[in-house]
Amino acid sequence: MNSPTNLTQRIPQRLVFFLGKGGVGRTTLASSFAQLCAMNGEKTLIVQWALHDSVSLLFSKPAAGHDSEPIAPNLWTMNFSPDEAIREYFIDHLKMKLLYNLVIENRHVQRLIHAAPGVQELFFLGRLFWLVCLSEEIRGTRFDRVIVDTQATGHGVSLFTVAPTIAQFGMTGPLASECDRVAKMLADPKLVGTALVTLPEELPVEETLEFLPRLTKDLGRSPAALFINRSLSPFIEDNHASLDEQHVLGIWKDQLSSERAVNALGLLHRDLCKRVHFEEMLRQSTAKIAADVPLIPVPDIGLSNPDAAASAVLEGVTQWLARTEAPAGFETTNPRTSEALAAEISEDQR
Repeated sequence: MNSPTNLTQRIPQRLVFFLGKGGVGRTTLASSFAQLCAMNGEKTLIVQWALHDSVSLLFSKPAAGHDSEPIAPNLWTMNFSPDEAIREYFIDHLKMKLLYNLVIENRHVQRLIHAAPGVQELFFLGRLFWLVCLSEEIRGTRFDRVIVDTQATGHGVSLFTVAPTIAQFGMTGPLASECDRVAKMLADPKLVGTALVTLPEELPVEETLEFLPRLTKDLGRSPAALFINRSLSPFIEDNHASLDEQHVLGIWKDQLSSERAVNALGLLHRDLCKRVHFEEMLRQSTAKIAADVPLIPVPDIGLSNPDAAASAVLEGVTQWLARTEAPAGFETTNPRTSEALAAEISEDQR
């Protein structure tokens, strides 16, 4: 069995965004990767921005709020609150408690803040900057890894254009400084990485192929990995490595002795064949538009254990990733220290 450090060493950035369409297993993959980091002895934080905390549920823990809560050895999670982040920014960072109480808490101003495009996203990114670059100096708290379980793909990808877009308005003052330091953080390939998660199904594959070039353009570099969740490749390769995949599925179906079972599994067989087809389409298309992005198949844990609870699925995926050899195309890089970035930004602002 390979060391659990194998995959995490090849995605070495301190801040890693997991992106993907809703329902593809993004939260499970982000949590599994974070758990691997924690198993490797790294203090790891999973950051969410969701109506309901779904990460803590995977670990059978109570829901977390804006502050980090422990959920496993070396592993914490938090659920970002825009309102709490704005309060922290004005009171703790800018030391403007009176302004916050008199102006920012006004319901009309609050309505404007929530309606203004990009403002909440900027505070979210600012919170991430604080976690990776400032929290150790200010609070004495350091996370070796910050893993971000983003919202659905479109919103997640838009995070990388927020700071440059707001900066185009030519603002000055604290908000301009916030945009500048966030933009510098995201532009640093040794500090920030991304991973896409998809399914071998029509809509997720189409969306992935649509957003892959956009993400590469907006961030200025390709994702560190593309995880294909619920892939059949691991099962097929383990049992019939030399045979055509769809033919293998046919063998599985034909070996059933019960006619009733064969009929009942007919639809399932066709569905599995579709999965193989869309995964192959994804592989071929990715090779054309982003050949440098490694594809990592993750087996459908539910096939071998349909009644598995969410926590059991998480454990199964984590164990699989721990055994996974990083595919060709991965290059180990030395992560840039967040302290170096913070020092550079501080120097620029003097």
